[in-house]
Amino acid sequence: MAQYLKDEVQENIAAAALTVFARKGYESATMAEIARAARISTGNIYRYYENKDALFYAVVDEGFARSFTLLLRRRVKALDGVDDMSTLAPAAAYHLAAEELLRFCIENRLRVVILLGRAGGSRYERFAEDTVQSLIQMALDHFRCFRPHLEVTETMRFNLNQIYRSFLGTMVSALESFEEEAALREAIHGYSKYHLAGLRSFFA
Repeated sequence: MAQYLKDEVQENIAAAALTVFARKGYESATMAEIARAARISTGNIYRYYENKDALFYAVVDEGFARSFTLLLRRRVKALDGVDDMSTLAPAAAYHLAAEELLRFCIENRLRVVILLGRAGGSRYERFAEDTVQSLIQMALDHFRCFRPHLEVTETMRFNLNQIYRSFLGTMVSALESFEEEAALREAIHGYSKYHLAGLRSFFA
């Protein structure tokens, strides 16, 4: 019974930490705020986690960050050799990979918000920007398959930075704005269609 209660308290702290970190960010969140959200004393929280760092990296660990990156890359790479998405069958690799990423984001909504938008001051501070640069490179590699002589100008790279920062920012906003799965799916599907159509037009 004692172990069960201890596990329950620890799970309660982790859930409260996710809520506070997602709302205030790593830098601004305090252990006292997390304790209040978990409805325990600040002193009690230190029985489970040595400090804010230990708690933060317990709820958003490196394995989670790697999984997100892997799923995102899998979604993008599934478009290799595809110039027109409208030709893809519902069971095409891209749609399966997109669903896998979306399901991961839905099931880990607050963790993704923290990783992409609230990680300033942590070891994930550059995660979103590094993801943007990775997406840009994958987009260039993809479109060079169809346009081998594609010239990447300074203005093109500037625009791609804005496009992909907006893409990740919109993903964070959708995850923050909608808790119901149906609404979240509709928001992300709608923006993804706009994003992919815009990219194809951009490289035309």
